Amino acid sequence: MHVRQGIRRAVLAAALALAGPAAAWSNQGHMVTGAIAHDRLAVLAPGVIAAVEQLMPAHPDWPKFAAALAPYAGAARQRRLFELMARWPDDARGGPYDRSASHYWVRVLVSRADPVAVGPAVRRQVNGQAVEAFALHLATLRDVYAPPADRAMSLCWLIHLAGDIQQPLHTAQLVSGRFPQSDAGGAFGHVRLDPAPPSTLHEYWDNIIGGDNDDDANVEAQRQRLAALLPLRALPEHDGRADARAFRRWADESHLLAWRVAYDHGRFEAGVSAAAAVAISPAYRTASLYWGQRRLALSGYRIADALRLALPAVQVVPAGPAGPTGPIPRAAPSATSGSN
Repeated sequence: MHVRQGIRRAVLAAALALAGPAAAWSNQGHMVTGAIAHDRLAVLAPGVIAAVEQLMPAHPDWPKFAAALAPYAGAARQRRLFELMARWPDDARGGPYDRSASHYWVRVLVSRADPVAVGPAVRRQVNGQAVEAFALHLATLRDVYAPPADRAMSLCWLIHLAGDIQQPLHTAQLVSGRFPQSDAGGAFGHVRLDPAPPSTLHEYWDNIIGGDNDDDANVEAQRQRLAALLPLRALPEHDGRADARAFRRWADESHLLAWRVAYDHGRFEAGVSAAAAVAISPAYRTASLYWGQRRLALSGYRIADALRLALPAVQVVPAGPAGPTGPIPRAAPSATSGSN
């Protein structure tokens, strides 16, 4: 009994470590999700973009936004605003508007290759408040009587969380003999993708399309590339829903992908230090690129869905039906070819 209580406390401590410097997508990644959301709304619901522009000057950090937007005009300025809103909760870390626990909704996975005994209570344990935070920010944003500053901050948080939760390692942490206190969603584990220097496994997934190269050229190049590679019709898991229940389903999707891909069905674990970093295999690289890019593009489309729900305005009905609901498509690369 004491051992199980010790594991439970250790796992909780490891989960709390996620509230430190680890982010979800990189700055560049979050900005691309904002850009994809903007472009979809520009077609389907331009009134939502107008509502965003009207609301954001009430944000307590608006002077910083305004300074960053000064060189832009027209549609480029609108898109840049969405890009900056998508990353703002990470920029706010360590300040008065930081809500560290809101970035995660983490459940335990147990290694198959290096197992340890974990009781059912620990397996059921959830750490982080992302699901609850999304519901709160959605409600605040929809409440026209809420203080404008609160609504503006909730707007940024809603965008950010709809992206965060698509990153598999924001929903799972591995417990193993190597990581008896958990790997904290990959934040304690180290991997190597030659010739780059070692990074944590969490950083590897955060930077799936690049790190914090957030200048215009990089963000714009990635926006155009992902929009061409993964248009909405290529994402049948998208169903247009974006309420609190849908957000929980997104978390479940990411948790399943953490098991199947990020941890390769419990067979993959990173090294305990940079010196012991585990090399990323070609099969793992192929699978992580496929799913990481897919989840990042999906983030943008789901952000647009959430904003259409939160800020209803005059909208254009999209041509054709929304994609079907259902489990994650299985006809995709696995971290070990042929595994399910």
